[in-house]
Amino acid sequence: MKKRSEMQLALQMVSGYGAEFSAWRMPGTDPAAYTNMDSYVERAKLAEQGKFQMIFIADTPALSNNLGPQTPMFPMDPMLALMAVARETQHIGLVATLSTTFNYPYNIARQFKALDVISHGRVGWNAVTTSDPLAAANFGGRVENRQERYDKAHESIQIVQALWGSWEPDAWTLDVEGGEFADMDKIQPINLQGQYYASRGPLPIPPSEQGQPVIFQAGGGGEGLELAGKYASGVYANPYDYVCP
Repeated sequence: MKKRSEMQLALQMVSGYGAEFSAWRMPGTDPAAYTNMDSYVERAKLAEQGKFQMIFIADTPALSNNLGPQTPMFPMDPMLALMAVARETQHIGLVATLSTTFNYPYNIARQFKALDVISHGRVGWNAVTTSDPLAAANFGGRVENRQERYDKAHESIQIVQALWGSWEPDAWTLDVEGGEFADMDKIQPINLQGQYYASRGPLPIPPSEQGQPVIFQAGGGGEGLELAGKYASGVYANPYDYVCP
């Protein structure tokens, strides 16, 4: 008997309107949907009812387009948008982009682990490097060369995963009668030191129902493939049907 193939669908949410910059002017559209979290929640609920596997919010920490006629390319903050969605949905996966170039691993680990616990284990991290000069300027930095960005990404993901694993699965004991909230023998520092990043740990957050958030990757080229092969459970890609001259 031939095995049945199934397609899993993901919904990319862009600024509350969609990927078309003029969609905010469509009849029936809320022009203020960019800041209206109810709009994000409504779309997430529809996707969940339609059996979509996950919601994906991309991000670059910069304003990179003309807001005269157009809406912003990215949401106010993907983590906060997904927080609103997490409290109003039950099953759909929640994936956000967060840069390994301009975020410390500890902050990444804590934010995603907290959202994963809050959502009962439905969260994924799209780990990407950032090459946008406007984003670099927002952090008072420069655009690093490709090799440096990916070297930092490897260190960042390794530290983040170690922090996510700093609690053993049964460390949270909640022993009311014995007076033990957690078993500290099962909550350990990670003490990782790299060339770019370091962290002592542990996180103050127990494992979620899925253990750790899922890692996705969206970078291209050999460095992106290597990063995906080592750490990612899913890859976001843009296929093209033409050959560049």
